[in-house]
Amino acid sequence: MSKKTEFALEMRKLRRRHIPILFLMVFVLITAWTYWCIDDLDVSRLNDVSAMVFTNLLLMNTILCPIVMAALASRMCDMEQMGNTYKWLCTMQKPEHIYRGKVMAGSFYILLFTLMQTVLFWIISQPYGAGVVSRLPGYFTTIFLTSLCIFILQMNLSLKFTNQLTPIFISIGGTFTGLFSWFLNRWPLRYLIPWGYYASLCNAGYNYDETTRYTTYYWDMYPFLWMAVLTAAIIILYRHGQKHFLETVRETI
Repeated sequence: MSKKTEFALEMRKLRRRHIPILFLMVFVLITAWTYWCIDDLDVSRLNDVSAMVFTNLLLMNTILCPIVMAALASRMCDMEQMGNTYKWLCTMQKPEHIYRGKVMAGSFYILLFTLMQTVLFWIISQPYGAGVVSRLPGYFTTIFLTSLCIFILQMNLSLKFTNQLTPIFISIGGTFTGLFSWFLNRWPLRYLIPWGYYASLCNAGYNYDETTRYTTYYWDMYPFLWMAVLTAAIIILYRHGQKHFLETVRETI
């Protein structure tokens, strides 16, 4: 069976699962919150508005995206897990193809969601700096790779547990840990968990002067080393999840 067919089958399974609405609602929330912040902000006190927007958008993704990835993974796996339908599905598809199709379908939604956010970042930041275009690849890479890693991890958990509340609770715990990693930047926590890579791959920072109450934003080199680490983690999670899914199906059959 071709990859195109595998992808099409998984998309048909999700046809009535309201996944686009889920992503659209989160995107609208991020957009409304960002424009509210900009409208209520004295931009004359900031040296680089685009860096501020960059940082805050990644922080919002740290809060919202893990739950969305967990919900997406759960919606893709819950019926098959509850119904234990793998022995019928595998008469038409190989187990590894089913797993690959799920990853491709999830990656498609993550890609669209990331593109929408990248365009949002460009539209908001364009009036405040001509160099914002050079920041778009870094923003896109950070959102896409981190969300994809979390999604594959959550899908592996959803395929492991029959009760889909367990992966959701794990995602909530991971979200809080990832959020704490923003404020504990001297700890290696953000580099050890996938939820922390929204912060790990953020190449914008700031210094706050308590005396003048002035915040100075700055840009660093993009952390290609940690991007490579995250990419390796994605590959490992994918290979491990596919192998475990294959073993589970064989035991079922």
